Amino acid sequence: MIDKSLISIFIPTGNRAKSLKKVLESLNKQAYKKFEILIVDYKSTDETPRVINNFKDKLQIKFIRQEKKGLVGAANLALQKTKGEFFIRTDDDVVMKPYWLKAIYETFKKDKKIGGVTGPTVVPKEYLMNRDLFSFENKFKTGNLFWKIVGFIYINYFMEGRPYRVSHWFDSGAFSLGSNYESALKEPVQEINNLEACNWSVRTKLLKQIRGFDCSYGGLGEYHEADAAFRIKKLGYKLIFNPKIFLNHCPSQNGFFNNRPSSYSRMVNFIVFYLRYIKPNSLSKSIKFLSYLLFINCYYIFQTIKHKQLSQLGALAGNIGGLIKYLKLAYNNQ
Repeated sequence: MIDKSLISIFIPTGNRAKSLKKVLESLNKQAYKKFEILIVDYKSTDETPRVINNFKDKLQIKFIRQEKKGLVGAANLALQKTKGEFFIRTDDDVVMKPYWLKAIYETFKKDKKIGGVTGPTVVPKEYLMNRDLFSFENKFKTGNLFWKIVGFIYINYFMEGRPYRVSHWFDSGAFSLGSNYESALKEPVQEINNLEACNWSVRTKLLKQIRGFDCSYGGLGEYHEADAAFRIKKLGYKLIFNPKIFLNHCPSQNGFFNNRPSSYSRMVNFIVFYLRYIKPNSLSKSIKFLSYLLFINCYYIFQTIKHKQLSQLGALAGNIGGLIKYLKLAYNNQ
């Protein structure tokens, strides 16, 4: 039974008690009070249960233990238990502003055709180097001539000269970075084609209508949130970016960071997602897509050499694996 005006907040976690505590502290300060929290935990061995227990008198929390690793499964477990009119997927290493939930609720209530909403996921400067993407962006700006040439190609071709656009998938398959910077706070409310993974909100009835998150995304499950957002958009609903839906993302290098998807599954998931929704349906898009694939493969070769990890070369096999998986899924869905 859906409880109208109740918001369900799904948080997947695993051995991140310290950062999870900060999330719960920020949720306890929300101006909008009608919400439940669904924490899906994968075999934590740290202080996670104690942290959650300390907030049970302050917050409405459902603690769900997950036996099989994977974010897609965790998300679907939470969806089975949810009672809210709106379903939020966020992370265990974020800090929400006090008006965050209120802004989400008010944005949905403005228009029944709004199916999903998102906002800035600003990464504080001290956390930027915790993710490869920001590390490489820094190389593009401050590195030697080689890195500046690579950066010029990435920004002006793959990102179409608009790297700081908010919540957007480009024709190449690259995604914009604008939501991660404070400049996003000055953006207008606008329709977009991507919901930020740690600031991801949809109408529960629509998520259930598309039968939840697609379990065909393997490994840790990258791209399953974007897949669900595109399916909701295909139902005829709008995805909206509102700068008031603001949180800080402080990427942790504990817990899930050490279980990040293999290069093989990440590449397979990307190709399946791209061929389903962005599609190389013109000569220009086909060239961009193939060029971007080459770029990603070069990245994994670079990582193999830098870290001496042969497993990174799994991405090369993922090119074929992704195409085969897409064709199988398309055939089975006929």
